[in-house]
Amino acid sequence: MFHFSYQIALFALFLVSHLPVKVCYWISNFFAMLSFLLFYKQRRKVLKNLRCILKENNEKKIRNVAFNLYKNFVANIVDYLLLFTHEKKWIEDRFIVDEVDEKLKELASYKKGIIIATAHLGNWEVAGFILGYMGYRAHGIGLPQPDERMENLYKKMREKGNVLVHPFPGGVIGVYKALKNNEVASIVSDRDINKDGVKTRFFGKCVTFPRGAALLAYRTGARSVFGFAVKEKGKYKAYISSEIIIDRSKGEKAFIEEYVKKFAALLEEYVKKFPDCWYHFFDYFEEYKC
Repeated sequence: MFHFSYQIALFALFLVSHLPVKVCYWISNFFAMLSFLLFYKQRRKVLKNLRCILKENNEKKIRNVAFNLYKNFVANIVDYLLLFTHEKKWIEDRFIVDEVDEKLKELASYKKGIIIATAHLGNWEVAGFILGYMGYRAHGIGLPQPDERMENLYKKMREKGNVLVHPFPGGVIGVYKALKNNEVASIVSDRDINKDGVKTRFFGKCVTFPRGAALLAYRTGARSVFGFAVKEKGKYKAYISSEIIIDRSKGEKAFIEEYVKKFAALLEEYVKKFPDCWYHFFDYFEEYKC
């Protein structure tokens, strides 16, 4: 929904560096309100998505969830900028990772690498920071920014959190090597951009999901979980599912199909819990329908 120019990004960094945090959130809420009111085309699509998720006839409730979604999304941007501009102790005080820490240590002990299949749920950029501050090197795959200055700024910000994003589409090679070094690959897996994914049921509709995380899991033997980070009571709490375990003897195709269906089921479970933290400002169920 938001496309930042380099100059706007620098101005935003200046503001969060010099203004009190409460003022930053007040500004973010103001911009969220403007976006909700003015960008009516996106708002209609968000409301349509939420009707599929909430199964509600109460339009007032759906609109309230949608407005909270806008506020949470803009606050996500502020939080990411705050992480970049503040010191380590300030950052660590805003993470809750106790349960996740033990699970990741266990997965890392197998020396096969860790795949975290994630989604546009919560704050995926902050989730990378959390992994970095827990001592892990996190790798992802993403589309490069059209402005090289913006791309370099993103790179600098992610480096602070020990995060490396490999450019799409060739980034799979970098992630593959990272897994072989027993590092972490965080793969956003809820948008089938190539339109060649696996068909599955999602909120009662036939939707395709990308096969990338599943393919990596099969070919590398890496341990795999579903994970994300969402803000609760002013702090980011990291969530990680139990390990996604699938019988590899079934072959690659069957492995991938079962993996994707398990991922979709886990995502649906958590989107129901956090409907105002799943961010798609387009008609998701139409875009990725079977």
